[in-house]
Amino acid sequence: MNQRYPRRLFSKMLLAFLIVFLLISQVIWLGFSLFSHDGSPFVKQQRSLQQVQLTSLAQLIARSDTVAAESLVNSWSPEIRPVMTLRNGSETTPVVEDRDHGVPLIVVQRVMDSQGQRYLLSLDYRALEHFDEHDHHSWHDSLHIPTPMLFFAPFLGLFFSLLLAWNMTRPIRQLREGFAKISQGDLSVRLYPSMKRRYDELSIVAQDFDAMVERIDVLVKAREALLHDISHELRTPLARVQLAVGLARQSDVNIPHSLDRIDLETKRLDKMIGELLTLSRAEHDGIDIDQYFDFIALLEAILVDIRYEAHPLQVDVIAYYDSLKSVTVQGNAELVRRAIENVLRNALRYSSRKQAVVIKLDVERETLLLTISDSGPGVAEDKISSIFDPFVRLQSSLSGKGYGLGLAIVRKVILAHQGEVSATNRPEGGLKISIRLPRWPE
Repeated sequence: MNQRYPRRLFSKMLLAFLIVFLLISQVIWLGFSLFSHDGSPFVKQQRSLQQVQLTSLAQLIARSDTVAAESLVNSWSPEIRPVMTLRNGSETTPVVEDRDHGVPLIVVQRVMDSQGQRYLLSLDYRALEHFDEHDHHSWHDSLHIPTPMLFFAPFLGLFFSLLLAWNMTRPIRQLREGFAKISQGDLSVRLYPSMKRRYDELSIVAQDFDAMVERIDVLVKAREALLHDISHELRTPLARVQLAVGLARQSDVNIPHSLDRIDLETKRLDKMIGELLTLSRAEHDGIDIDQYFDFIALLEAILVDIRYEAHPLQVDVIAYYDSLKSVTVQGNAELVRRAIENVLRNALRYSSRKQAVVIKLDVERETLLLTISDSGPGVAEDKISSIFDPFVRLQSSLSGKGYGLGLAIVRKVILAHQGEVSATNRPEGGLKISIRLPRWPE
């Protein structure tokens, strides 16, 4: 796998983390600025310091004298030592100056010493650079992010981005390797067993990937089996044609019989190829289903032909349906007709004399259900699920000489019309085929 893709994903995640971190910090600072009435933490700190210093000096002057107050000021650190001024209490109060975020640079308070003398105590912070927030910012202070957090965030983002990138690229790499194996013809690859513990969307993708591979595997095997069966079925009539040609060449007496055999095998080949074309057309969604037809009228036309074919076999064809109803179905009437005829002809083939083929149509609100039942030998339970597969023929003396494509065509046609078809053995003997088709709303 090209290693640049994990790096790109990692870079994107790291950049996204830092951008989100920056946006969140600015939103927090903005909300703090808008809803805080006391200003920023810097302003609170400086005002608290000024209040403590002013109160301490005022109390000291009230208890002792001004000399003690000056000694206290001199004991403070130069970074927080203001210029103290004591004036006569009758003087006018000086203007208090503010700078930047509301930090006062001159604070005053009236005090009285132990002798009853009144003073105006003034603390001047203008000489202290520590109180000038705007002019002495660091380059990162404009981001309103604490310095430790500013240096800690990239490393935190680096770690989480690396973790997320690895967590994302690992299943993506597995998917890529899986697709590579499929492109090379390996359909045994499965990803869900190794990714099912993720419990996220990627595990669902792996599950869908496995379902796709299984479906492709089934289709490929079905194609291979179909190709094998077609080759086998074509070989037998072609061998008979070659045998008939050889007999005709040996003697002129064999020519009429050989021509009859060639004509018979040619018709069989033509019938099989026609059924294969119908099966292929139904399987590849080449069916024109933009037509509408009356299913009752179609069923009556089919019954006329089937009863004609059943008369020489002395098999009764009994139908239960309401001929006065009009049931509209969307689809290809010719293919639906051929599918139902295939089922009925199979029922006739497996029916003996004096037996009956029963047809029943139940019309529901959204669907219609057509059941065709015979009284034949039925199908073994282990074979009943495969009778709709191509070239599946049951070992029976009544099976005839078909190619096993009739019921395969039925399934493909019904599925192409968004319907369902199934087969079950009847308790009293025989086979029942159920065909369900969607009904066009009235």
